[in-house]
Amino acid sequence: MSVVGRRPSESELASFRNRVKAHIAEYAPAIEAREGHRAPETPAQEALLRTWFASLFEAGLIGADWPVEHGGRADHHPLHDRIVSEEILRARAPRPVDQVNLAAHVLLHFGSDDQKRTLLPLIRSSRHVWCQLLSEPDAGSDIAAIRTRGSRHDDGGWVIDGQKTWITDGHWADMGLALVRTDPASARHHGLSVFTVPLDAEGVEVRPIRTIGDAIEVNEVFLTGVRLGPDNLIGEEGQGWSIIMAGLDFERFGIGGNVILLELLIGDLVEVARHAYIDDVPALESTDIRQKVAELAVEVEVAKAFIDDHVERLTSGDEQPGDGSIAKLSFAETYHQVAAYGAELAACVTAVGDTAPAVQAAKQRLRECWLWSRAYTISGGSSEMMRNILAKRRLHLPSR
Repeated sequence: MSVVGRRPSESELASFRNRVKAHIAEYAPAIEAREGHRAPETPAQEALLRTWFASLFEAGLIGADWPVEHGGRADHHPLHDRIVSEEILRARAPRPVDQVNLAAHVLLHFGSDDQKRTLLPLIRSSRHVWCQLLSEPDAGSDIAAIRTRGSRHDDGGWVIDGQKTWITDGHWADMGLALVRTDPASARHHGLSVFTVPLDAEGVEVRPIRTIGDAIEVNEVFLTGVRLGPDNLIGEEGQGWSIIMAGLDFERFGIGGNVILLELLIGDLVEVARHAYIDDVPALESTDIRQKVAELAVEVEVAKAFIDDHVERLTSGDEQPGDGSIAKLSFAETYHQVAAYGAELAACVTAVGDTAPAVQAAKQRLRECWLWSRAYTISGGSSEMMRNILAKRRLHLPSR
């Protein structure tokens, strides 16, 4: 993707932010973003989401970091991406599908000219939504332990057999980015390859998994004798580990914009504590509640400060080993702490008076955030994996 260029001035960034706000106001669908309920629930919603995502590409607000010949902007800077993410979150508008960004990154860096020419325009028009076919039943965050097999066919193509699970957006995605073991004698991160898999191909079966929040966000995907052509292989055979790791590192860059989720979360918590009642007394007048809310607000500010610093180092090329893992871990664990306490408080208080509708909406969002919060501690690499990475890369501790 594009090289980081001149940092825009504050006035230029403010002008860009206004442009993003105007686009959201004009084109965002009337679908309020809900944590744990990001996938469309009806064909009509899906059509609205695809149109919305395509408008963001068309306006150069997402995909702007792509090479200009593939639709990117010559004046792109990573801070533009963060502004887009922040304003979409603040507006509670639907967020673009993360897996599409990872797929585009992989195609742009490792795809053939034919793959780029064929697949990238379909992403920009949102005719293709992508999912990641990485995790498996016995290899969750440890994707080096995958067992899905790819066997080369006589015509140079491949036959894929295996099972993937916890596949976000798999039930409405058009394409999957699959990590497959193509060397049966290999182990761990050796002998892996990456394929593009059309989800309407014969032998692909998608089984939705209903979450505790009563939504379908993730899926099981069964691959039984799925035949793929030679052009479905991305990069070289056996290059899969480095390809996927490069993609996941890019994915973690996007954590910066997610600090707005922490702001929204603490805002809902304060709304409930300030305007709801326990035994006819405002909740925030309780010393214990006031103390806990203050402690969580401090945790949010600490997480925001580190993530802000992390993004600044990324944009200046001064990232330190493990920074991305700290940022991801800080965001995910803080989000869970605030959401868990918010859901607990929401169950104990009563909303009355003129503020009742706003308090009820905040309570509902806190419950949904809590139910979804554990997903953040797993997706993109579990908190346990992040701690392992920190132990090795930052603290230089031995593996055993």
